[in-house]
Amino acid sequence: MNIKTVLQKAWRMLWRYPALWLFGAILALVGANTIYTGPWKGQENNNQWTKIKVTNTTTIQLPGVDMTIDLTAPEGVRIITEDGTSSWREFSDLVDQLNREASIDLRSILIEFAVILVGLLLLGTIVRYFAETAMIRMVNEAEETGRHLGILEGLRRGWSLRAVRLFLIDLIVGILAALVFIVVLGLAAAPVLLAIGSHEAFVITAGVVTVGLLVLAGYLWLAASAVLSLVMQTVRRACVLEDQSLLASIHQGVAMTKHHLKEAGLVWLIWMGIRLLWAPIGLLIVILLAPVLLLTILAGVALGGLPAALVAAITGLFMDGATPWIMGALAGLPIFIVVTISPILFVSGLVEIYKSCIWTLAYRDLRAMERTVQAPAPQSPMVPAHGAAD
Repeated sequence: MNIKTVLQKAWRMLWRYPALWLFGAILALVGANTIYTGPWKGQENNNQWTKIKVTNTTTIQLPGVDMTIDLTAPEGVRIITEDGTSSWREFSDLVDQLNREASIDLRSILIEFAVILVGLLLLGTIVRYFAETAMIRMVNEAEETGRHLGILEGLRRGWSLRAVRLFLIDLIVGILAALVFIVVLGLAAAPVLLAIGSHEAFVITAGVVTVGLLVLAGYLWLAASAVLSLVMQTVRRACVLEDQSLLASIHQGVAMTKHHLKEAGLVWLIWMGIRLLWAPIGLLIVILLAPVLLLTILAGVALGGLPAALVAAITGLFMDGATPWIMGALAGLPIFIVVTISPILFVSGLVEIYKSCIWTLAYRDLRAMERTVQAPAPQSPMVPAHGAAD
């Protein structure tokens, strides 16, 4: 495989295949990277988190007020704030007070917020896998036929069972990875857990051993994540391009990576280099696009204001006070955000397209290498010996 040729082809396809730009922007919006930090990247050090305890072992964290909503409390729902603990009754009284003094129906606003949030998460998941499938198939068909598909043709390529299988592969691998992480974490913490109640010196020794095991487990987890991010690229293209089942895609992707580790590893290093370099370059581009963002903010207000005004008008028929306006603002906020950051999405989408093209073209070359090796050598014709009878 000629990696230089792959990079050059991907670069030409990036600029000569404008139908890919829409799908690249979608992937940039919903997060197409294998390691996705989530929409609250950069807030890791922020202590203002709202924790929702769903079960005894599962807690959802959202940025916001520093408080815990315990849904597993025996008395029902318990609100745990930074200053202490309050019951659901106290929280309900607070909501009633807001309703009376500020004329805000907080329950309706929270319900709308939850519906919009869940809807956006589901929609983002769906469009991500359809966009990724469409992009891979569009690049592959361009290489096979030399014809660039349009946006509608790309949508038809993405709207397929291959996208569903791609989602299931990520889901299965994610669940298995989470289980392995839990087991490794439990084994690393086992010494100090077993030492509880023992002699103090033994507890201290077990604590030191546990810290060492946790550090080792952290390094092993990083190494495993790197290997997984390498293998999953070939697995995903085996699923989309070969139209294979879940297990067959995983088997072929792992086997191809193993047989062509040098070539696949080089592509992975370039891919990771692009991801790392994009962070500072992206920040510079955001600064340069600041004048354009002022225009898109106005466009976002105009486009987001239409559904906001519609929702406010409808809810205003049976609600009073500021509630209709707040509910309308929540309805228009997603559109406002997307339109406002559209220039950044376009540039980030180009990066997503280039990375995807590199892997798709590399997969095609690796697949061609395997077929060449597997093809039987042509047999030379039988030549009669000198002097033999015809």
